[in-house]
Amino acid sequence: MEENRFPLIGERFPELQVETTHGMLKVPDAYKGKWFMLFSHPGDFTPVCTTEFFSFSRRYADFQKLNTELIGLSVDSTISHIEWVNWIEEHLGVKVPFPVIGDSMGRVATRLGMIHPESSSSTVRAVFIVDPNSVVRLIMYYPLEIGRNVDELLRAIKALQMNDKYKVALPANWPENELIGENAINPPPRNVADSKTRMEQSKGFAWWLTYKEVPANEVQEAKKFVKKKE
Repeated sequence: MEENRFPLIGERFPELQVETTHGMLKVPDAYKGKWFMLFSHPGDFTPVCTTEFFSFSRRYADFQKLNTELIGLSVDSTISHIEWVNWIEEHLGVKVPFPVIGDSMGRVATRLGMIHPESSSSTVRAVFIVDPNSVVRLIMYYPLEIGRNVDELLRAIKALQMNDKYKVALPANWPENELIGENAINPPPRNVADSKTRMEQSKGFAWWLTYKEVPANEVQEAKKFVKKKE
């Protein structure tokens, strides 16, 4: 991988030695055998970012149920992060349980393509979801003005894990898809012979669009993660 290019989906997450609010970490080695989600925010002591950290912290247990750890990052210093997470705990009543990378020189943010093009002092709201083999599975970028949806991130992690476990694809809005409901999509046939028999073997609309049921407990877990929290 080129040193100046940020990792793409399907590539190994680069090895980084980082300073965090929980001490020094070597990523991705520190999370070997687990999923992790590294996400950047524009800056400490800013309104949208504060609402995000409040939400991520309240939902941390849900990420852990999916064997997933969280790591925050911005181009603020570790000292600034410590002051901010202490403020969140003291004033909003929620402890931030995950580490936050201090990156005041912008080394990590630049390596991962997180620097906002209009401001070298801000990071965009980037998300990297990495699997237990340290492979990047999903990348999302949000602008400064829009906070992320925690339910969608949990749904995406669950869907990726379903893909690994059952070798299926998950439809739009799964597990509540408007066309096939809770079901998962079969990979399309890769040869003519299989395409001729696929509709005899599976439910669907065409040989290239068939689906099957997945275990009810998996569906219920997914619904639990995406339902609106009270």
